[in-house]
Amino acid sequence: MNGRRSLRASVRSTRLLLKGLSGLLTISILIQFFIAGMSSVTNPDWWTYHKVWVGIFQWLVLPLPIFAWFYGKPRNLRVVVASLPILQIALQYVLVHRALDGRLPIGVGLHAVNGALMLLVAIALTVGWPENSKPSGDRHW
Repeated sequence: MNGRRSLRASVRSTRLLLKGLSGLLTISILIQFFIAGMSSVTNPDWWTYHKVWVGIFQWLVLPLPIFAWFYGKPRNLRVVVASLPILQIALQYVLVHRALDGRLPIGVGLHAVNGALMLLVAIALTVGWPENSKPSGDRHW
């Protein structure tokens, strides 16, 4: 019985860590949007802050799949969703560098779209989606 309590406490802690880290990622991405907007609309010197800030917050994505795994069953969808920001950060670098060297002119626009999608993934993880819940009653979708 004591082992089960310990396991439940560990799962609860992991859930808090996943949601908390996802919340920090959400805030970090919003700050990055602000910095990017300032750089593109008012003062290009903000670009330096954009590069420095991503160098700081990009590391928040690495533990997400690990926390998602220990969150509890079912794991498959949650781990996939928690792994997306790692791929998205890598894609951000590819898109912007290809755009800056002229090989992918639409890369900057795709960079912005991918950033917005990463924000949606971070928000979803923050609010706890996907959860362990199963449809109840007559809902079968």
